[in-house]
Amino acid sequence: MLTTAEAAKIKGCSVQAIIDALSQGKIDGEKFGWAWAVKENRKFSEWSPMKVRQESGRARWSTPKAKKARKSA
Repeated sequence: MLTTAEAAKIKGCSVQAIIDALSQGKIDGEKFGWAWAVKENRKFSEWSPMKVRQESGRARWSTPKAKKARKSA
């Protein structure tokens, strides 16, 4: 079992992408209260996040306006 952060690091995507995949049944996991645990099985190893969505999210958060907002928070 992996945490969502560990699974995201392995797949090179965001934690939200992992949570969305779990919610949609694309990968297997169990929910413990508010936290998810990802099952490291064949379904997980064959799943890959949508590269276009990951790249657009990174681009959106790397703008000067977003960087300024993160610094002030």
